Amino acid sequence: MNSPQTPDKINNLKTPTTWMIKVIEALEKGNLDKKTTSNIAKKALKKIEKYSPKIGENENYENVKDLCISLSTVDRAKDNFQKFYLESLKEELNKMLTILEEEKNE
Repeated sequence: MNSPQTPDKINNLKTPTTWMIKVIEALEKGNLDKKTTSNIAKKALKKIEKYSPKIGENENYENVKDLCISLSTVDRAKDNFQKFYLESLKEELNKMLTILEEEKNE
């Protein structure tokens, strides 16, 4: 992820969730810094907020927004807490991705 970009278009909640996981992985690898990560997460949040959730997506929509808000505050995390913060956030994003995939298959 040399040039981090927010998702172009959000047609479902899986798109921003997958994107956030990739951004965290880029941050962990050192391809992104915390400030850039925070800034692009704020831009992504604006796109997520413009997305109109489909019937039955409201709870997951709010959770995806909350996860993006959490990612946008990564620039405040320091030292050992940053590692814990990112691991926890990635775990929650992976859980959300599983939920979204299960709902898609129903």
